[in-house]
Amino acid sequence: MALSGTCLSLHAQTIEDALRFSTTSPSGTTRGQSVGGALGALGGEASSLYVNPAGLGFFRTNDFSFTVGLQNISNTGTYLNTKADDNKFIPLISNLTLIFGGKRKRPDSKWQNFSFGLGLNRTQNYNQRTYYTGNNNSSSLSLNYYLDAEAAGVTDPDEQLGGSQTIGSLAHTSALAYQTGLISPYLDNGQPDGFFFSAAQAVDRSINVKQESIIDSKGGAYDVAFAFAANYDDKLYLGGSVNIPTMTFKNSRTWKETNLNTANTDLNSFDVTESLRSEGTGINLKIGGIYRPVKSFSLGATFHSPSWISFTDTYRTDMTTSTKTLGVLSFSSTDTNDGFEDESKYTIRTPWKGVLSATYLFAPSADTRKPTGFISFDYEYMDYAAMKMRFRNDNSFDREDSDLRNNAIKDTYQGASNIRVGGELKLHVIAFRLGYALYGSPYKNGAIDGKRQYYTGGIGYRNRGFYMDLGLVYGNNTYTNQPYELASNADPADHYTTPAPAEINSKQANINATFGWKF
Repeated sequence: MALSGTCLSLHAQTIEDALRFSTTSPSGTTRGQSVGGALGALGGEASSLYVNPAGLGFFRTNDFSFTVGLQNISNTGTYLNTKADDNKFIPLISNLTLIFGGKRKRPDSKWQNFSFGLGLNRTQNYNQRTYYTGNNNSSSLSLNYYLDAEAAGVTDPDEQLGGSQTIGSLAHTSALAYQTGLISPYLDNGQPDGFFFSAAQAVDRSINVKQESIIDSKGGAYDVAFAFAANYDDKLYLGGSVNIPTMTFKNSRTWKETNLNTANTDLNSFDVTESLRSEGTGINLKIGGIYRPVKSFSLGATFHSPSWISFTDTYRTDMTTSTKTLGVLSFSSTDTNDGFEDESKYTIRTPWKGVLSATYLFAPSADTRKPTGFISFDYEYMDYAAMKMRFRNDNSFDREDSDLRNNAIKDTYQGASNIRVGGELKLHVIAFRLGYALYGSPYKNGAIDGKRQYYTGGIGYRNRGFYMDLGLVYGNNTYTNQPYELASNADPADHYTTPAPAEINSKQANINATFGWKF
């Protein structure tokens, strides 16, 4: 999320939140992750129900499994030609699946069996830390605080910036800066004249500050799945599921600036922390089919409906400023809201997905002592431009706020193709697996490298109804983070400029283990 002078002025939500809650990563059982998540035409695998619920139709026995893991995300941020690193390591429970396999009821019917499945699947992990820093001699975030106050027509800062007449759109920005001495008004005969300046500006209006961004995110997204499937003549498998996505996202971002200017400047340093908590629950549907023209080859097709998710966000902003004139002062957005954090309610519609799949079984045999295996492939299409946001706070502004973001979604995002491929070689009770997944960039701007890649592998043991799998998922992607954009009403004569975005190189390593029983 970009930090700007108006980032939290009315709502904490941006179009990047829609993208965050629409994005998934390899998930499910360790076996499913180890083959790159290419499960759309693979029957008999528990986590296939999260990709194509028709895969449940292959089960004729009951199956229970759970998956645990350890995840490490390492981020390298490059900002203003300076590199910095941070990482986060967490344990997690990523999957619980219970399948009730069906048995043939009528010998004269081609409907072989009906199966049911229940599951809890972690679809995304938000736990990570990102840090970047650089020296900036062309602008400061503090400029936006006074530019926003000027644009809002503030002429009585004591009342309008943190007082009884505080302008709501400035409660998280200019009000904090004024109350802590980061910005001050110009005076005309002892009275504010509607114009301001920043403590980061030296007497010659030059700026030279060390800037630091520390982002600490927590939480995750889960799907609770209720699935059903049917097997017709061991050739056609049909299935569907109702899924309840639940999401919790906590984000704390601290932006800090320290004065480096040798010219006379009032600022020593300031830091501003935005704290956000998002909680959402929704619903989506999946329907799919698998057709097996011959025993060794399967074709699959699946449609995932959009998720309709209702969110409630709570957020606050806190600032501490140290100046030579006033010393150290602190102020919070809760100080202008009777001690309460701000709250916003909204809904997000995520993209729909279409998946086409194929699986080839080689050397299938009833004799488990002979080598067997499979190669599986999924092609998935997601239309990120179809995401929608709708606010439910104030009828006088909700329509305008929703339209603003939805138009930005259409201008920013596009449809993307995802490819997953994987395979398994089984030697009696031991299986070896490899996989690869490529998730295409959701951005229309080709200069933004938004693709994600995952390399996967693992080993498994199956014997007498018990199975145990161990796997590794390694992923990497590069994205940008724009710390702020200089407000449009900045005076061109000052030659202040918006900084180039930070480039974040993210590397993710997951070690997973699944334990399961057939009964």
